[in-house]
Amino acid sequence: MLESMPMGLVIVRARISSRKKATVDFLVDTGATYTVIPPALAKRIGATPSSERFRVTLADGRSMRLGACLVGIELAGRRGPTTALVLPGAEPLLGAETLEALGLRVDPSRRRVEPSRSRAAVLVGVRLSR
Repeated sequence: MLESMPMGLVIVRARISSRKKATVDFLVDTGATYTVIPPALAKRIGATPSSERFRVTLADGRSMRLGACLVGIELAGRRGPTTALVLPGAEPLLGAETLEALGLRVDPSRRRVEPSRSRAAVLVGVRLSR
């Protein structure tokens, strides 16, 4: 499969979770801000999209209003929460926000993701209540 893929196209297998877990293949898109999942996947893992809809612009220029849900992503030995937009007809897509949250970057020549820092989540300027 990889031999026939265009240079730079990266697909990764990741575990996505909410009330349930599923392992799926995601297209990695560093040009996309958010991770995108189809409604069937959201339903399968028990992720409930918000009732509020958010205006987003798709790569083809179309503007849509989509629901969002909070999910967990586990990939490349990293695990953390991320926002996923729910888009009918979409294939799972991993966006830049998720990569950043997990401390991962894309190596397009090797068609994989790799750590960009030593830890997944980095919280700066957070004040914890006592």
